[in-house]
Amino acid sequence: MSLNAALRLMAGTVIVASLALAVYVNFNWLLLTAFVGFNLLQSAFTGWCPAITAFQKMGLKQEPKPDQGMSVNQGVHIIAGAIILATSGAVFLEFAPFQLLIVTGIVGLSLVQSAFSGWCPAITIARLMGFKPAN
Repeated sequence: MSLNAALRLMAGTVIVASLALAVYVNFNWLLLTAFVGFNLLQSAFTGWCPAITAFQKMGLKQEPKPDQGMSVNQGVHIIAGAIILATSGAVFLEFAPFQLLIVTGIVGLSLVQSAFSGWCPAITIARLMGFKPAN
């Protein structure tokens, strides 16, 4: 498993778990969901998040970056991170109904399955937007 696949697996799992905790335990668990979205978004630009360090120590390798432009993986992080941060933030701040979290859950599940299949809608969208595949 590549580092990027492991990162999507972990992010998706934490998103789905924190949504379940927000629904059944305490609404404040949405802050963890938003934190994951923020980390995905910032890691697209900085190339670092706390999980990357742990995965590198476990021996997982990051896919090579394209010679020019941003990679498809960075595009996935931007797309997923923005959707997760926007939806969970809007619900937490009571700008949107609780049902909007269905979108967040779908993104989380999509990230989990993409770790195994190598494909999710965000990968296709990132490619259509011009993000470059790994070399």
